Amino acid sequence: MAIVTSLQFSASSGALMCDEEYWYLRRRRSFFLDNIRNVIPEEVSNELEIYAGYGGWGHPGFHEEVIERTREKVLAAYKAGKTSDLLDLENIAMMVRKSMEETRRRKVDDMLKYLYGFNLNELNQGYFEENGEKVEIKQQDVLDAAKAIATFKTQNNLTNPIFKNKCVFAGFDPTWGFRGWHINAENTVCSLISGGFEAIGAGLYGAGIEFSRILNRFTLDQRRTGMDRVWGIIALMEATLNAWEHFHEVGGGLHLILIDGKSGKKTDRYREISDHTMQLAKEMVTAVRFGMTSYETIYPLMDELIFKKADLKKVENKFLDSASDQTALKKLLRGYKFYPYPEPPKAPARGRAKKEVK
Repeated sequence: MAIVTSLQFSASSGALMCDEEYWYLRRRRSFFLDNIRNVIPEEVSNELEIYAGYGGWGHPGFHEEVIERTREKVLAAYKAGKTSDLLDLENIAMMVRKSMEETRRRKVDDMLKYLYGFNLNELNQGYFEENGEKVEIKQQDVLDAAKAIATFKTQNNLTNPIFKNKCVFAGFDPTWGFRGWHINAENTVCSLISGGFEAIGAGLYGAGIEFSRILNRFTLDQRRTGMDRVWGIIALMEATLNAWEHFHEVGGGLHLILIDGKSGKKTDRYREISDHTMQLAKEMVTAVRFGMTSYETIYPLMDELIFKKADLKKVENKFLDSASDQTALKKLLRGYKFYPYPEPPKAPARGRAKKEVK
């Protein structure tokens, strides 16, 4: 997964988006990633009204384990009656961080055990037991190699999937509203997202440039009060597509987690949207970026598609009908290339100069 983006719309709402492309050992391209997930068990969300999504970048198996460990921790705290801890998402962000540490440690132990027959604790104590006998770890080359793996001084195709992982964790709680965190498995840092947006992965600079282009135009009051939810989806899509168009390893389908903690319908407080709906949303924003339609035109269509859950085919037909040139739009969406500039103006015809009359 090459890009995960997040944007806060208001004090109580926001979204996360990611693509599904993954390159196994940077060689084999695939489109099966599922690293953007709900980390709050449904029974906990229903009672405490907390909603949060996890978007991971890095190795798929690592994030699958982190998500499951986090869900287990949240459920255990809930069943133990520690509901006050769960009402602040920062505490759950710390659970995510702890789950990353545990997953990283488990994978390091497995690698050391496979290569040398001992785990990290045994490396630190200087010996391990085999068939009831104490075996001291004395070979300096083995000690140095094992320590280099455990501290990530050895960086290769075996250690990168353990350490090169990070995530965006964002959601809503009744105490603080919508917030997000950037959590890095390599250095176990958990940072509050203070700017209202975040992007991680290979395409982060492309997404960051687009976020800045949009948000730098907001007044102070607009930044404080937030943005309309439809414009928010369009802005999030534009940032993701900017990474898509200019950076490697971004592709496949798009997945969206939409959170609105104050929605009147509980079913709309946490939603996951993907597949054909996101493909049509992507096509609408792409059409605007290439001048085939306008923001004003796609705004009601995006509202119908994402928030009003309108029929996909009806929205698609309205979108195609809105294009100034349907043939060109269909070609664009099929991958045809379009010259970015109009034809140069023709030089004025040069006539014969009239002879001056004396």
